[in-house]
Amino acid sequence: MKYCKKSFFLAFLLLISFPSFSADFGTVKGSDNQVIELVRMNKLLPEYPRQAVRYGIEGSVKVQFNVDTFGAVLDPFVVESNPPGLFERASIKAVRKLIYQPPVFEDEAVNVESVQVDIVFKLQ
Repeated sequence: MKYCKKSFFLAFLLLISFPSFSADFGTVKGSDNQVIELVRMNKLLPEYPRQAVRYGIEGSVKVQFNVDTFGAVLDPFVVESNPPGLFERASIKAVRKLIYQPPVFEDEAVNVESVQVDIVFKLQ
């Protein structure tokens, strides 16, 4: 019975934690502000914080990071969060798991800077 409750709770969290986001863009390092689009290889699935579920709180977080020549996320940090102090950890944790197709500019693998992702936490 205890296992069933945990499974239901985890399924509930997955249902309500789907983020909404737009395409991911960043600036090619070393270029004159050349912007390129990045292609995700996996989904961004942050875990909805238990405290937010318990109190019915929704919110959003903007995270900025760099992507290396292999498509890995580097140095994510929170740019903006509403409400502050509740969704940041889950957002950073989820962004660190993202994998992108190796970014290419002018037929060469490049590092991409200033990629921003907006994550919206909404209860359904």
